[in-house]
Amino acid sequence: MTATSMLVPPIRVERGNVAPSSAIPVQGVLSELIIPAVRGEYYAYSSEFTGERPLYALLKCKANKARPIPDAEELGREVNFLFLFGSPTHIQIYAIREAHTSGLLGNSVNGKLFGETWIAPAEITAEKFYEIRSRKDVTALVKTCETACSKRKVSIALNQGAVVAMMTDGGKYGLFVVKEITSASIKIDACHILL
Repeated sequence: MTATSMLVPPIRVERGNVAPSSAIPVQGVLSELIIPAVRGEYYAYSSEFTGERPLYALLKCKANKARPIPDAEELGREVNFLFLFGSPTHIQIYAIREAHTSGLLGNSVNGKLFGETWIAPAEITAEKFYEIRSRKDVTALVKTCETACSKRKVSIALNQGAVVAMMTDGGKYGLFVVKEITSASIKIDACHILL
């Protein structure tokens, strides 16, 4: 008998059928807590944004990235973008400071709380995005973001299949691809890292 086997009790395993109601869901419920990204951790995820939850915060994967506008002040530097919904042919993403300056967050939010964020069309294909994302290729992610955001915009009109690059003054680099778009929601696949 080894020292390890004396410390670990034996595990009893039983075989049987698993009822669908007892199966663990593949993706758990995301937290509404503000869980900041951790320096050096790479995040790959899918998110859905709606008119009720249009704020995009580049948080840790356990945290819900889609937040309601009243959360903007509490999120502060953690909130980065705002999706503005109109019609399926007219949905835009705004850098958070521009959204504030344009009055899209209402009058009660102090815009000095927000960090600088930059967005731009990534000028890569969706296939290239998925390659970068699946390989966790930080070098390609950062280079794509720096190249695209050198021609940054304050807002971008979005369509299905568009790939967008994002950067923040706090050292976050990210990409997302628009998977599905309607007049009331947008679904994205994304990745980001805090360096």
